[in-house]
Amino acid sequence: MSDQETLPEHAAATLQHDRFAEQSVLGSMMLDVRAVWDVIAICAPTDFHDWRHEDIARTIVGLAHRNEPTEPISVIAELTKLGLLDRVGGVSYVFELQGVPSVWSTVAHYAQIVLEASLRRGLLAAGNEITQLGKVGVGDVFEQVEAARALVDQVTRSAKVDVKPIGDTFAKMIESLTEPPTFVETPWRDLNDFIGGLRPGKLYVIGARPGSGKSIVGLQIAVRLAQVGNVAFASLEMSEEDLQKRMLALFGEVHMTALMNSSLSPEDWEKVAKVRTRVMGAPIYIDDRPAMNITQIKAFARSTARKGKLAGVVVDYLQLMTDRGGDKARHEVVGEFSRELKILARELEVPVIALSQLNRALEKRTSGKPSLSDLRESGAIEQDADAVMLLHREDANPKRRHLVEVIVAKNRHGKTGTLELLWEGQYARVQQRSTVWTPTTVIEDQTLI
Repeated sequence: MSDQETLPEHAAATLQHDRFAEQSVLGSMMLDVRAVWDVIAICAPTDFHDWRHEDIARTIVGLAHRNEPTEPISVIAELTKLGLLDRVGGVSYVFELQGVPSVWSTVAHYAQIVLEASLRRGLLAAGNEITQLGKVGVGDVFEQVEAARALVDQVTRSAKVDVKPIGDTFAKMIESLTEPPTFVETPWRDLNDFIGGLRPGKLYVIGARPGSGKSIVGLQIAVRLAQVGNVAFASLEMSEEDLQKRMLALFGEVHMTALMNSSLSPEDWEKVAKVRTRVMGAPIYIDDRPAMNITQIKAFARSTARKGKLAGVVVDYLQLMTDRGGDKARHEVVGEFSRELKILARELEVPVIALSQLNRALEKRTSGKPSLSDLRESGAIEQDADAVMLLHREDANPKRRHLVEVIVAKNRHGKTGTLELLWEGQYARVQQRSTVWTPTTVIEDQTLI
């Protein structure tokens, strides 16, 4: 084979790794500790193609983090202590690295070469795996598409961002203060006084025991979000038909009992006729598979976003999501779900509302009121959420059964506290206490839904 025929293969190999660049970076890191901080701002030890270089880079970074010298003698001593000296080529190779032409002023350039080569290797590996996914031909094709997307995401997440000093973006922040806020208000004025509204990129958790109204609240929020764009509603608990009936009750003041039992009166049918167009036109996309996993929910949300502007995502409810296998404890799995939903909110730049079941233990308390510790199966839910709202109803108390207590237990962007809303379960809704409702306001005044 001629040299010309082998050239493309050699060029590809050069793009995927650059030995001189790796050696130059390591030499600079041992020459001047300032180079260490410049390098780790651009690439990581795992970005080095040569496993010897990866071990040496990790050792140098460890010394720098402990404020110890990073010159060759210290590096050799640390490699010896770790049992890695012979593995990386011995004393002679460490000193050889010091002899590679390198200066602090050029280390960022060579570190960038190391990073880009690492990203190319990652893309090639991801491409091979994606090719294999396409050849399998079994399983859910949408899950395979999401798996392929995840492989590419892994590569792009490893790329370092262009870090800027705070002053470079300060002017833009000041300018944003003169613009209207980019959040969508909830249907309840009193709740907006606490959280302001539903902000893009934030995760909101609504927790309650069964029958306390979390699904009703979740649907009302979805209806509000649908006024500004598409909504992806992952309903693991209720069917699409059940949600449609609740929307008829909500919009038209048709009693839920009549809808569930198919016993509508002539007056009820008139109400249905008035609001059916509104229900049919709501841009709420429902996926009611009862055992969705996080991959399917993310794929569903992205698919909805491709249909037009996405306003938000609602998941009802968190603990019904299934794991794709493994031996992790359930609280770890649910914690991963909440973290992935938080990442999804930031990626799609929309609010994500996750409904959550609360522990049964709270019912044994005298007050029966929930707290953050009652979030079932995972404390990670509390950590990931930007705001946590806990619902409480006293159905057995005739004086308070018409109320829903909303406990804003966590709020990164405002105050915490408690408010009360009116419970109208027969119409699948909760309302402002100060609002007097009539069929006309239900149909026409969307700000109250």
